[in-house]
Amino acid sequence: MPPDALEIALLARLIEHGTSPESTRNRALIRRYETAGWLMPSSRRNEWLVRDEARLLIRSRLAKLLPGWEADFKLLRAHGLDPRKPQDIEALPALRRPAVAEGKINRRNWKSAAGLGPKRKSMLKTEAMLTSDWVMRLRPNKGLLAKWEDGSTDLWEMAQSWTECPIPQRQWLNLREFAGTPPAAVITCENLGAYIDLPLPENALAVFSPGKHTEIAIELLAKLPTSKWVHFGDIDPEGLEIVEQIAIVSGRKIALYIPSFASEYVESGMAQKKKVVWEIESEHPVLKALATRGEGLYQEVFMLDTRLENEIAELSGHVRPTYP
Repeated sequence: MPPDALEIALLARLIEHGTSPESTRNRALIRRYETAGWLMPSSRRNEWLVRDEARLLIRSRLAKLLPGWEADFKLLRAHGLDPRKPQDIEALPALRRPAVAEGKINRRNWKSAAGLGPKRKSMLKTEAMLTSDWVMRLRPNKGLLAKWEDGSTDLWEMAQSWTECPIPQRQWLNLREFAGTPPAAVITCENLGAYIDLPLPENALAVFSPGKHTEIAIELLAKLPTSKWVHFGDIDPEGLEIVEQIAIVSGRKIALYIPSFASEYVESGMAQKKKVVWEIESEHPVLKALATRGEGLYQEVFMLDTRLENEIAELSGHVRPTYP
């Protein structure tokens, strides 16, 4: 925060109301004004009054800190901001200079250019589309086409050369629709290694949905409403929260894939997360056993199990022969 923002906001309040409550933030300023003879305590606890003889001095102080303050306060209020709030005073430099943003611009860049800092909620309006610029990483099914505003891409063919299809958010925003053959199943994968090595049949699609950053998975599912969905992630409370979040936002039923042979890993002591606090009750034998033990399973532990390939195939309705 600029060093004068707090004092400017306090002076604005004193000029407009003639009073101000005392707080931890403004206490030092209040004491300084009291010593100068500008303020006196009111009958209310922690409230201070402006002395009549100090009103011109307070205006002079504000004019010294913020020349043209009356015009600046009008500018703030025109944007729905309050000059009595220090955080809104911070927006003045951005409001004074023209900020032209059209098309698409990264959200953090816009906030920083607007003088708000990358992590603050923006108080300024823009006609531009603000993006977070994620990249969707998917392994498409055979026959899936993406139709863009300026052409189309055979995603399957692309993945044969590139291993996967990376789609930046700005390109995703140009997607008109998926065409060709939709996937029989969409599998959202919580962890990168599992996503890359997941044994996929040709009629299934896998998308990397990193942890609690579920926006990508939700965006994709909205474009594939007829495809079955299942989530494959860590078997722990966080993993359950992730699948629940995707289900709620996408309007689908919770579909969590727990390998049929997962109990073997629990019983053999290969549950790799220790001291896990389970607050979710479930009758599923694997979840129940993990809750009792206070453990959790990383999904990567299953990736070299030869049984995984057949189970993933069955999930997508693409049954493969079972090998001894």
